Amino acid sequence: MKKRGPIVAIAGAALIAIALALSYSIMERAGSSLGGNGFFPSPESMFDETSERETVYPGSTYTFSHTTSSSQVPLMWGLYITDYKSDDRVAVNVTNMFGDKFGSYLEGDPIFIKSFVIPKVDTYSFDVKNMGNSSITAEMLFSENPEKSKALTDPNSPFNKNIVPLAAAGFLVIFGVIAIIAGIVLSVLDWRKSRNQSRYI
Repeated sequence: MKKRGPIVAIAGAALIAIALALSYSIMERAGSSLGGNGFFPSPESMFDETSERETVYPGSTYTFSHTTSSSQVPLMWGLYITDYKSDDRVAVNVTNMFGDKFGSYLEGDPIFIKSFVIPKVDTYSFDVKNMGNSSITAEMLFSENPEKSKALTDPNSPFNKNIVPLAAAGFLVIFGVIAIIAGIVLSVLDWRKSRNQSRYI
């Protein structure tokens, strides 16, 4: 009887074992608390610049500003409500110093991220209006040319140290499960083929 089925299944089990060992080492290094000690990157760590946290009262508007240093590259920006409640709502209008509009948004999530291509070096205003019934504490997050953001290029960032290896481990588990299933199928097919051939011996 051919052994290709068991070999493939064993290879799949080895992939899963490697994935589990990798995941354990990541978890052990980051600490027992998943929410602390930098295991998961905070919203701020995903951007190059952050504003001060500001309190915005119901019905009032606070204007955050950001002066760009380059042009013709994406500006990724986000609004992070640090004390989010389920009924919080904000309206955000993005303009430059000349009044050109770059988007208007109505959002109800604790953090949302948008982007636009910077036409020229300029100061951009982000008018945040609190549409909810209670005050919010919010901060703005900015990254010019996010493909070169520190969160993606810094090998010591929480994203690269924890999330990327954990994602790789997840893919190894998926491939391992597929290999085990394929090994079982091949084993069954080889067994049936061997059984049919034995009838003619």
